[in-house]
Amino acid sequence: MRPAGHGPRGKQSPHRQDDRHLQGYRQGHQKIGDRGNRTVLETRRSADIATGICLAVLGITCVWASTGIDQGAGGQLLPRTFPMLIGGLLIIGGAALALQALRSKHGGDKVIAWPDRNGWKLLFVAMAGLVLYVATTQFLGFIISSLVFVPWFIRYYGGYSHTVAWSCAVGIAAFIYFVFIQLLQLTLPIGPLASFLG
Repeated sequence: MRPAGHGPRGKQSPHRQDDRHLQGYRQGHQKIGDRGNRTVLETRRSADIATGICLAVLGITCVWASTGIDQGAGGQLLPRTFPMLIGGLLIIGGAALALQALRSKHGGDKVIAWPDRNGWKLLFVAMAGLVLYVATTQFLGFIISSLVFVPWFIRYYGGYSHTVAWSCAVGIAAFIYFVFIQLLQLTLPIGPLASFLG
C-alpha cells in the first residue's frame, strides 16, 4: 500500500506540497510583520541609552535654568547651588547609564515588557502631579504644596492610610525647611507662611 498523501512511486501529492508552501509563506509573512511591529526601545540596552540621554539633557536644562536664579543677599550657599547640584548629578548619572549600556555585553537582546494602557495612565498621572506640584510651590510655597501633594500621591499609588500619608508629608516638609532653609540658608518659596516662619 502507498502512504496516504503520496502519489505514484512514493512521491508527495501536489496538494500536500502546495499546503506546505502556503504554510511556509504564512510563517515568513508573520515574522516580517513581527519585525515591523518592533519598537526602537524594545531591548534593555536601547532603553538604558535613551534614558541616560534624557536624564543628561534634563540635567543640562536644570543647570542652564538655575543660572537665571538671583544670587540673593548672601548666606552660606547661593540659591542656585542646589538646582545646579541636582542638574550636575543628573548629567553624571545619565551619561554613566548611557555609557555603561553601550559597553555592556549583556542585556542587549533582553526584551522589555512595556506598560499596558493602565500603566501608562498611572505614569501620566504621576508626571502631571509632579508638574502641578512644582508649579504650585511658586505661590503656595513648598510647605503647603507638600502637605497637599505628598498625601495624595501616597494614597493614590500606595493605598496607605491617612495617618501614614500625612506623617510622610509633614516629615518631608519639615526636612526641607530645616535642612535647606535653616541649615543651608537657601532661598525657597514659602508662600503665605512667610510671615509666620520669618
